[in-house]
Amino acid sequence: MEYKEWMKNVTPEDMPNDDLKFIACNAGLKSAMALILLCPGVTVTIPKHALNALKEKHIINHYDGTKFTLNKLAVDCELSQRYVYNLIRRNINKKDNNDSSK
Repeated sequence: MEYKEWMKNVTPEDMPNDDLKFIACNAGLKSAMALILLCPGVTVTIPKHALNALKEKHIINHYDGTKFTLNKLAVDCELSQRYVYNLIRRNINKKDNNDSSK
């Protein structure tokens, strides 16, 4: 997307609705303008837990069996210790079930 000379004076108050004003204030004017210019007429929904699958993959790949790592991963991924522990336990059980079925 190419920015034009007239775009340099755009402010969050110039956004056509509150959603785009919010995006302009929190993600930047360029992000809001990109959405306006590249996705006109598109309704976008952002799930509350949109990144959980990526966080879970990171936890599974980095857990080394220690409580220290469990705590660090919980804090880094902004999840509870219980959530991380249950995720690891489910993953271990799933792996055990797959290994025993071979």
